[in-house]
Amino acid sequence: MRPVSLFGSELRRAREELGWSRDKLAEEINFSASLVEKVETGTKPPSVAFTREADRVLGTEGLLGRIREHLLTQEGLPEWFRSWYEIEQEAAAIWWYELLLIPGLLQSEDYAHALLGGDESKVSARLERQEILTRESPPPPELVMLVDERALRYPMAGPQAMRAQLEHIMTVAERYVVQVVPIACGTHLHLDGSFGIGVVDGREYVYVDTPARGFVLDSPDVLSSMKRRWDLIRAEALPRRQSTELIREVAEQWTT
Repeated sequence: MRPVSLFGSELRRAREELGWSRDKLAEEINFSASLVEKVETGTKPPSVAFTREADRVLGTEGLLGRIREHLLTQEGLPEWFRSWYEIEQEAAAIWWYELLLIPGLLQSEDYAHALLGGDESKVSARLERQEILTRESPPPPELVMLVDERALRYPMAGPQAMRAQLEHIMTVAERYVVQVVPIACGTHLHLDGSFGIGVVDGREYVYVDTPARGFVLDSPDVLSSMKRRWDLIRAEALPRRQSTELIREVAEQWTT
């Protein structure tokens, strides 16, 4: 059974045990009956808020939340990415460089929809990754994002969606470090592609992307090489305030 279908069947079972109709459940959790139907039939994955409220009113003691976290999310994540996902969930620090796309942890829902072809399970998984940035316990990771200027200008979505995406980045940048690597910079190392570095319990890991798949590596030689690459790229990035000014400037261009 697909994870989203398992969630739907458990939701329906819990609802029917209480003798509730879909309309009754919708009223109790303040969501539409049509959404309840879509979730129960597995045609739409549940949001965090939907899951939390359903667990509360149905008395399922967090069961639906656990299904969503451990099964639904995995359905939208490629198998080879899941080891990096686990690192993100536990990391004390994440440093990421992105060349042509907005990093996943910074993507708006509309941008993710355009990038992922509207696949609801993948979009849901992408957005759920971002919850590490707003959680209270454990504390969010230290986050530093280096975003190439090309990613700000590449028309992944329509003009309005691109503007909203860049405005979203500016909001995240109020709390975390987001720096732009200008197109005219003094190194070519950034052109080799995107990568990330995560720190879990004092141990460092590198994630590198390829057109076929991504890889998590932790050998000392690779770590040393990628950390030097990170330092050289970051040295070319604009300071935080100038980065925000450039992001705002490009955002305004998307609707002019």
